[in-house]
Amino acid sequence: MWLVSFVVLVVLGYVLSGRELPDRLIEVMETYLPNDGGPGSDVVALAMLGGAAVGLTPIHRLVRYLATLVHELGHAIAAGILGGRPSHITISTDASGLAVYQPPLHWGRLRASIVSAAGYPAPAVASLAAVYALQQGRSQAWFVFATGVLAVAILLLIRNFWGFFWTSVVVAAAVYGVRELDVRAIGAAVAAIAGFLAVESFRHAFHQFVVLRHVRNTGCDAEAIGRFLRLPPMLVSVAFLLGTGAIGAWSLTLGVRDHWPELRELALDFL
Repeated sequence: MWLVSFVVLVVLGYVLSGRELPDRLIEVMETYLPNDGGPGSDVVALAMLGGAAVGLTPIHRLVRYLATLVHELGHAIAAGILGGRPSHITISTDASGLAVYQPPLHWGRLRASIVSAAGYPAPAVASLAAVYALQQGRSQAWFVFATGVLAVAILLLIRNFWGFFWTSVVVAAAVYGVRELDVRAIGAAVAAIAGFLAVESFRHAFHQFVVLRHVRNTGCDAEAIGRFLRLPPMLVSVAFLLGTGAIGAWSLTLGVRDHWPELRELALDFL
C-alpha cells in the first residue's frame, strides 16, 4: 500500500503543479489513450455547475458515498506515505466511513495529526486536480487513473459489503465509460464529478462543525487532531471548514472563469 500511496501522491503533485509528465509516461499514455484531450471550457463549466448543483440538492444522497470514499482514501494514503500500514476502509449506508491503519511503534503526534487531517480536504483536492487535468487535455488519463485508484481500494482496503458493492458498481460503470464514450463525454463526466466533490467536501466539513457545536466525544477528525496537538476541536473544525471551502471554491472558479460573464448575465436574467 505504501507504493500505491506514493504513486497517487506523485500523480497529484504533477497535476497540481502544472508540470508536464515524464516523456516515457506520455509515450505510454499516447499508446493506450491515443485520442485523449479536453472537452472544451464551455462543457467543463456547464458540467461542473451541474455537478455542484447535484451537491446542493437532495439528489446528492444517491452519490454521496463517492465523497466518503475519497475522504477515507485521503486518510489511508496519508498513513501509507508516513509509514503506517492502511488496514481497511468501511463505507456505511448512511455515508459514514472509517479508515483503519496500523501505525509504527514510534508514531508521533505530528504524523497522526497529518493522517487525521487528510480526510476532509481530500475530495476538494481531487476536484482541483481533476480540473487541472482537464485543462491539460488529460480527460481520459485522469478518468482511468481515478478508476484505477478505486479498483485498488476494492482489492486492498474495502472490506464491508456496502462499500465493496457500491464501489464495484462505480468502477464497472467507469470501465464501460472509458471503452464506449468519446473524450468529450468523459471530460464532461470528470468535470461534473469535480463540481460535486468540491461542494460535498465542504458539506462534510460543515457537518462536522455543526455536530461539534452540540456533541462532544464524537471521535471525529477535529477531536483527534485537537487531542494530538492540544487544540480546541472547534478551532480545528473551523480550519477544516475554511480549507475545504477555499479549495473547492478555487476548483469551481478555475472551471467556470472563462465563461463567468455569460454565466453572470444568465443569472441576472433569471433573477
